[in-house]
Amino acid sequence: MKRDYLNSKKGLPSEVKKTIIIIVVAALLLVGMYFLTTLILSKDTEEEKVTENAIQYDEILAGESFNQGDGEYYVIYYDSSDQYSTISSLISSYQLNNSDTKLYSVDLSNGMNKKYVTDGDIVTDDASSLRVKANTLLKFEDGEVTETITDTNKITSFLNS
Repeated sequence: MKRDYLNSKKGLPSEVKKTIIIIVVAALLLVGMYFLTTLILSKDTEEEKVTENAIQYDEILAGESFNQGDGEYYVIYYDSSDQYSTISSLISSYQLNNSDTKLYSVDLSNGMNKKYVTDGDIVTDDASSLRVKANTLLKFEDGEVTETITDTNKITSFLNS
């Protein structure tokens, strides 16, 4: 009976045709959605800009304070994790606007600088015995400390100048 039905000149029954058409349309929709999604995702990744890594020389470790070269320069020791401090923004502003005297910054919240932090007296004899508090500004001339400023108001006025 089935052979006669398939061999007839009418072809496939209408229900089978509808099922095949639905399957083909669904497959085409899935393939179309796949390519559309791929196009959207690849467009997002193309828009990402690649930036060159730059070595930043203005922020140093506390142990490097004494060997930043000959001449006059300043090193400021501050704690970047202090949310109430405006020192970090003042440092950035000074470094952008003043090229006369170099200012290096030391972030005391960095783990490498923890051993240089003290609650007692500030020691500025050499790099091995260096002990500073947060918000300390040291003036160096030829690798030696010539001035120490710990008053936040004086540091702020220096960085604003």
